[in-house]
Amino acid sequence: MTIPRLKKHPSHSSSLPQNLRGIFAGSGTLLNHPEMGPHLLSLAHKSKSKSKSISTAVDPSSITLLYLGTPSYDLPDKRLAQTSWYVERGCRVISLDVVETAPATAYMQECVEGADIILVSGGNTSFAMRRWRRLGLDGMMREAVARRGVVMAGGGGGGLLGGD
Repeated sequence: MTIPRLKKHPSHSSSLPQNLRGIFAGSGTLLNHPEMGPHLLSLAHKSKSKSKSISTAVDPSSITLLYLGTPSYDLPDKRLAQTSWYVERGCRVISLDVVETAPATAYMQECVEGADIILVSGGNTSFAMRRWRRLGLDGMMREAVARRGVVMAGGGGGGLLGGD
């Protein structure tokens, strides 16, 4: 049996990069769990160091996590539930809220370029993709993953978006 290939969305300029690293969970809160967080930090550390193995412990203060709560409408309680573990360990957590306002393109680019991990909340995937495409944020994220090896993570609907 031949499995049909999916057509590429017109806004996608290239296929998924071969260096894609990520964790995509059934629920966004799983990524904030003490058993899962270290794995995500380890992936980011490997991406930063460009090595296949880690000989030293990951220093969380060297990791910048960009949180995109667009699928959950940038609700503060969702952000807290999904990022508190990383904040407590000293990671720099930036939240890029794009639901009610459109940040300047340069600011969005700065946030994405500074990220080692992009964590996407679960929620309304259709809304998030439409919003990100309108703002150009989807392309910025694809470029960061392809060029710098930024680690993608998401739970629920955010897991679906992380691999798009």
